Amino acid sequence: MKKMILALSLSLLSPSIFASEQPINTECRTCFSYEQFKTAAEAKAEVNKTRNVYVMNLDSATIKKFVVSKKIEGFKTLPGTGGEPDGEGGTLPSKQIPIYSVTVTNYGVEQSVLNKFYDLSDAKKQVLMSVQTIQADKVPSNVAGSVWDLVGSSSTQNKVAQHYNQYTNLESDLSNYATAAGKVTGVLDIEKILISVNFGDGSSAIFSLYGILNGELVWDFERGTDVDLNKVEPNFDTKNAESYDFSKGGADVFLDFYNAARRAGVSFYSTSGGGSSSGRVTCVSKGVGKYICTYAN
Repeated sequence: MKKMILALSLSLLSPSIFASEQPINTECRTCFSYEQFKTAAEAKAEVNKTRNVYVMNLDSATIKKFVVSKKIEGFKTLPGTGGEPDGEGGTLPSKQIPIYSVTVTNYGVEQSVLNKFYDLSDAKKQVLMSVQTIQADKVPSNVAGSVWDLVGSSSTQNKVAQHYNQYTNLESDLSNYATAAGKVTGVLDIEKILISVNFGDGSSAIFSLYGILNGELVWDFERGTDVDLNKVEPNFDTKNAESYDFSKGGADVFLDFYNAARRAGVSFYSTSGGGSSSGRVTCVSKGVGKYICTYAN
């Protein structure tokens, strides 16, 4: 999703009350054909409810309306179930799973809905234009030199966020976007707006905009990639085995990685007893509280 990436959760920003009779407005950035719009509407079907579903591609300014209903037609037995002892002298019954029937019918979009949709689409396009403008601004080295600096350090994550909060045009555009979203009737389900920022060592990070609180943008660090395309998460994973490559970034990037892992309590072991690595690092769990990374100099 994911360039400069701002994540706006409109469920937070819209004051709608989620009543069953309200229409559903859902964004689908990958919807272009009629079938794609229809499939997105079908995914919103609820059992024993008939709902108006508006599927929106805000980027292309396209919206389609569907009336969606879902009901249980019957049940089928799950193979391999039933007959097991129930612990009380009897046997367990076979497991039954429902068979659903979904109806999706296309209708024209009302003018009042179209007006609000176009306002929302225009507001989002303005946000994305602002995002593109500030995306060229690299994170200053005195704030963070690498995406690895963000791992396990909420203070550094916040410093990066504060650096981009200086762009008041973006804040204004997001406020307009939130206002347009609040005028949409019914349940509003919009995708995040994301922002991708770059660091001096060639790494990058993706932030999502959580919302606007007390007039200030609130950001979440989602994930990142270093110069060797190693995946970087907000918190160092100390449960799953993972391999990292530092053939391009070399010892400098390895040191940033090392510091991030040490903040998470990871132990390191060198097969040659030296100091820094410019190659591959393998990390595995050795039991509860024991996560060891091995590297060769």
